[in-house]
Amino acid sequence: MKRIKRNPEKFEPIELYAALARDQGYNLNAPAHQTDFIVRVDRSIKAAADNPALVHGKRVEAMFAHVAGGLGSCALIKQEDTGNVFAEDDELQAPDYKIILKSGEQFFVEVKNCHFDKPTYLYLIAKEYDGKLQKYAELHRTPLKYAIFYSRWNKWALLPRDSFTEQANRYVTDMVNSLARSEMLTLGDRMIGTKPDLVFELRADPRKEATLSQEGQAKFTIGDVRMYCDGMLITDAKEKSIAFYLMRFGDWIEGDTEGVFENEQLVGVRYVFNPQSFDSSQGFSVIGTLSSMISSAYSELTVHENKVIALDIRQNPEIFAPEIPLDLKGTALPLWQFLIQPNTDPIERKVA
Repeated sequence: MKRIKRNPEKFEPIELYAALARDQGYNLNAPAHQTDFIVRVDRSIKAAADNPALVHGKRVEAMFAHVAGGLGSCALIKQEDTGNVFAEDDELQAPDYKIILKSGEQFFVEVKNCHFDKPTYLYLIAKEYDGKLQKYAELHRTPLKYAIFYSRWNKWALLPRDSFTEQANRYVTDMVNSLARSEMLTLGDRMIGTKPDLVFELRADPRKEATLSQEGQAKFTIGDVRMYCDGMLITDAKEKSIAFYLMRFGDWIEGDTEGVFENEQLVGVRYVFNPQSFDSSQGFSVIGTLSSMISSAYSELTVHENKVIALDIRQNPEIFAPEIPLDLKGTALPLWQFLIQPNTDPIERKVA
């Protein structure tokens, strides 16, 4: 999936100027008004940068489009809450996105970022706020869903309103309920498992010197890259690409770097990835969901040292796509893929 090219530098500044002109009475040709516009925009950007909740919320909103696009089931993802809206009833609000799936199904999505540190904390949607979104959706005869990103766990949930619990003036959910009822499967999300450990190995060029200092620093020229799953060398190019993706963005823990020796001679280093716990009788361990992996990949480009450095990126969603065919079982890299259906049964909840 690719972003349709636009020219924001040409059109969006003048559109913003026109929007402010309605309130400020700007004249398009007045230098003083142009200067005031620049001052206001500069002040607004600085204020936004100093507002962590706003910055993280906008980043997550932009990230959702890349997650949905990378999962592979969408035909169109359109930002909905931009541009002028004229309506007979002014008590409505456009949601963040409109989604059209390859199957033809359509729905609106309002994106939310939840940074609670406990999975039992209640996330709430005010009825007044939801009502405005629902009015907009009803006018389009298109359902509305909420996409909630539980940022501390790097988990997405896609929920219709009836997945929330209704209270006096709000609708509430928690992470346990959200993940159980999530409809992320409709976007193409899956849970992936394989056999531990996964190993990424850099092999030294045998024609050049390889040394290991007393401080444990290895120095060599890379001559080959190898990957292993459960001790088996992965040779298929597709499986190697998937293994590398899983190691980079999956949930398994990276251990300490290990030296590789043959006849007491350093021949490379290896990085070992394994799950926090493993039931050997099961034969495999889950390494994560595709939506979480895409989110981790997106964060590499937008977050540095726990600070947001970009809200959106120029790359297309397709660069985040893991390209794991649903029917791929793997040879040297055996894969288990789980399609998680939403649970529609009542779920007991302890109010936090």
